[in-house]
Amino acid sequence: MFNKKNKLVIDSINSVLGESTKLNGRLVFSGTMRIDGNVEGEIYGEKKNGVKNTLIIGEQAYISGDIRADTVINSGHVHGNIYASSRVAIQDPGQLIGDVETAELTVEEGVVFNGKCNMVR
Repeated sequence: MFNKKNKLVIDSINSVLGESTKLNGRLVFSGTMRIDGNVEGEIYGEKKNGVKNTLIIGEQAYISGDIRADTVINSGHVHGNIYASSRVAIQDPGQLIGDVETAELTVEEGVVFNGKCNMVR
């Protein structure tokens, strides 16, 4: 998923929530999903056949609610907590107002992160 320089490498995206889309409620996905629209509610990545899931949050995305996934890459605006079993990467110009629980956290220069982080293995 990430190369040796910690840059994101995407094999394939299973689902996309476009920029002009608004969702209110619980979103459940498997595989890799990209969100460029607005989501108000919980986002949950579920494993199918042992395959880990990845959520990519684009620069135009606004999310209000908690996120649970294996890997979360945020370049947008998130107001809620992120629970990621593998990794969280907050990339410029991303914003996270909320707490993070993950095994690995990457925060690029220029992002806004107001919350606390609990590192778990």
